[in-house]
Amino acid sequence: MNTGSEDPNVIQLSFSAALAQYLERVRELGAVEGLQGAIQINPTLMPVLNAMHHVLAGGEVEVRILRGGQQEIVQELQQRAVQATQEANAINQPPGGVVVTAV
Repeated sequence: MNTGSEDPNVIQLSFSAALAQYLERVRELGAVEGLQGAIQINPTLMPVLNAMHHVLAGGEVEVRILRGGQQEIVQELQQRAVQATQEANAINQPPGGVVVTAV
């Protein structure tokens, strides 16, 4: 794969505009902290990521919201996630719109 970079640890990815906007908004809201070159995931998100990792590895988790966030921002992020998924599906449609599934 040609990444356009001499660094083998750098790859180039193409995102839909909606996904890029969603990720930027999540960043703006504090998902990551620190300066460029020294960023880290916000520590308050680590239990959520750990839970997601367990689900992805076949586990089961329980999630409780202890104090709801600002409803307008929650709705905004949910809508951005839906839009990003719709755009990703639209730009990744196979030719002719036919979906082929493995048996």
